[in-house]
Amino acid sequence: MPAAARLGVDIGSANTKAVLALADGGRIPLMPDGSPRMRSGVFALHGGGFLVGSSARAAAVEQPDRYLEDPISALGAGPVQLGDRAIEAHDIFAAILTAVHAEANRIVGHALSAVVLTVPPAWGRIRRDSLRQGATAAGFTDIVFVSSPAAVTTYLTSTTGQQVPSGGYVLVCDSGAAATTLTVLEQSDGGFQQLATVVATGAAGRDVDRLLALHLLDAVTPPGAPQLEEDANDPQWQSVLAAAEDAKVDLAEHDRTAVALHDPHPPVVVDRVALAKIAGPALAALDAATSEVLSAADIDRSHLFLVVLTGGGAALPGMKQAVAAATGHEPRLPGRTDIAAANGALTTATASTPLTTPLQLPRVKLRLTDFMRPALFAASSLALLAFVLMTLFTTNNASGLFVHLAEELISAAAVAAVLTTWSVAHLLPTLYLSTSNANPSEGAALIRATFSGAGVLGIVVSALFGLAIGALVGATTTEYASHAIVPALPVAAGALLIAALARSVPAPTIPTWLAHLRHPLAAVLLGSLGMIGMRYAVHAQISAGTSSVIIRLSAAITGIAIAMTVVRSRRLQVLTAVILAVGCFSVASLGNVRAITLAYVTGCVWWTATRVGVSARVAYPGLRERVHHLLATRSP
Repeated sequence: MPAAARLGVDIGSANTKAVLALADGGRIPLMPDGSPRMRSGVFALHGGGFLVGSSARAAAVEQPDRYLEDPISALGAGPVQLGDRAIEAHDIFAAILTAVHAEANRIVGHALSAVVLTVPPAWGRIRRDSLRQGATAAGFTDIVFVSSPAAVTTYLTSTTGQQVPSGGYVLVCDSGAAATTLTVLEQSDGGFQQLATVVATGAAGRDVDRLLALHLLDAVTPPGAPQLEEDANDPQWQSVLAAAEDAKVDLAEHDRTAVALHDPHPPVVVDRVALAKIAGPALAALDAATSEVLSAADIDRSHLFLVVLTGGGAALPGMKQAVAAATGHEPRLPGRTDIAAANGALTTATASTPLTTPLQLPRVKLRLTDFMRPALFAASSLALLAFVLMTLFTTNNASGLFVHLAEELISAAAVAAVLTTWSVAHLLPTLYLSTSNANPSEGAALIRATFSGAGVLGIVVSALFGLAIGALVGATTTEYASHAIVPALPVAAGALLIAALARSVPAPTIPTWLAHLRHPLAAVLLGSLGMIGMRYAVHAQISAGTSSVIIRLSAAITGIAIAMTVVRSRRLQVLTAVILAVGCFSVASLGNVRAITLAYVTGCVWWTATRVGVSARVAYPGLRERVHHLLATRSP
């Protein structure tokens, strides 16, 4: 029957792809713009209305301020200013979907009502609701959402016959124009369940475009001559960037291409080998992102049953090899990467209705270390504080009684106390969200409540530490309280900021986000051991040679703890740990014990700042791009 026809649409940052499922079971890739890949860019016409696809891009040459190249970036950012028009995100999506809908209606001969839309794995209610509004405005009444990684994997398995066993893990690398996203799925009786998703920062298609554009400029700029600078508002830079993008697409199918640049520059010949080398710095980000997403999913590379590579960048020279090196598995590519998501979405929606529920939380993995972390952090904090008391002594001089104590250990103990409250704040929502009947809104409320409490309680406990030391030595000022509060305050403030950002974190990203908030357990234990060891060597009645050896070894251990705290990538972590361990061992002495201890405390503050930054990126994915755009438009 005609009513059985259904449309699958995949709106990407660069291109929109659509597949029409006919009543007889056949499927047709739509070409609303003369190609299966219609550009997602939208041009706002004077007085109302839009141009989409190639027409929009052509119109943007004369009026770039009325053109939005990436509609995905508009979501969650409020109205978008295009020329003299302030346009809501759902109106932009309505323009794109209206063009696709019209082409589908032309083919089937009547108005379609059903559409299956793919959505990125990190999207929650706000962005899905905006997309739903756009689809409704375009004339659709039966609207279903399917996660892009699940759709692509379903398409691959249905077309190749390679089935993922129940409990099998799949890593999907979606190389898009605006982001390269890695997602871990687990096959269950209800279909593919998302465990974690991570964006490989710096590995997007536009990052490769930028590197290629710079290479082209280097090739045509004479030695000593000024080179064209990156400027989003410079038509010449935009021209080079567009030429780089076209060359990248051309090299996906050909061994070499000639890139035409603006006058007076001659064309530049680029081949696939050169492009793979140029893209190397961008593709290097895949290694750290793979480790991160596997850690968030609580699995390792040996657990993966299948690795899928998809997206517009899947054919980029060097991409397949980079994914293989990062995952340890040869990635499989769908037969049609351009329509894999749209086609797979149709299959997924037909086979399983539970996948259409937009607010079901992915599973949050609970680890044994989540239970151990609060107790061990508390023990470390109390051990540091106890050692302050054990090594305290007084002397008399002309000015009166003088108290000698390890003030830096007070700071370290206070920071460890705040990290204890932080770990409790992390444990409680993790424990709740690991259950099968977890409610998204209750989980988000619990995260806000626990991290708010962690921030307040952490400051109170650190202040009590300082005041207790002051009372013990008979201090009449709050000097010792300041030693505790000042370093603890940024960590506590970080917990409060995370509580504030939790409201905007999309439900599907909560597992990965919570994994980011786990402070390294081994780092705190090693750091406490190293700091106590250094202070012991200072005060113990031992020979100078033995004291020097203990200080150096303890400093090396503290250096390793600093590396584990401030560096996330496993490979960089090992390299940094070796460098800091050797460096601290070499320079450690009685005179810089305090400095090495405070370096560890500073590392904990830095870790907190990076966790807040990660939370902000998860809560507001387009924030960085919007800030860069704002700065570019306001720069002289």
